[in-house]
Amino acid sequence: LAWFMSNQENSFVTIGQRVLASPLKVRFHYGHPDVFDRLFHLTRGGVCKASKVINLSEDIFAGFNSTLREGNVTHHEYIQVGKGRDVGLNQISMFEAKIANGNGEQTLSRDLYRLGHRFDFFRMLSCYFTTIGFYFSTMLTVLTVYVFLYGRLYLVLSGLEEGLSN
Repeated sequence: LAWFMSNQENSFVTIGQRVLASPLKVRFHYGHPDVFDRLFHLTRGGVCKASKVINLSEDIFAGFNSTLREGNVTHHEYIQVGKGRDVGLNQISMFEAKIANGNGEQTLSRDLYRLGHRFDFFRMLSCYFTTIGFYFSTMLTVLTVYVFLYGRLYLVLSGLEEGLSN
């Protein structure tokens, strides 16, 4: 499990951040290693929000604000340093729940609504599939698998599968 999480972290930090920054142009701030231009943010309303409950993912909201205020979020990789990750299933699920909760709050925010109106079509699709679209498409995939499996089970138990195969 720890090996899986370290590979997931490595792929997100290297490949994911590069793709979000360069061709998609929807990279916002993700986590501790990011560097903020303090003067840019102070002259445009600051970084922090008033409530940590409403804005659970404060770093990505700072990226939203930067982009809304004509800023640019780039990705420059100078050095890669490994970091310790959670190794237990409970810690991993808590981290994933925090990310999902933050994504739910992003969906309800005015910032994402305003970004959607300012982006062109392709950048808007990129932003959608890197925020709520990921969770929505995952949910649709899981529901499709359940419908398929229950449909097959119904066909087998009702005897209709034999009639369909002939």
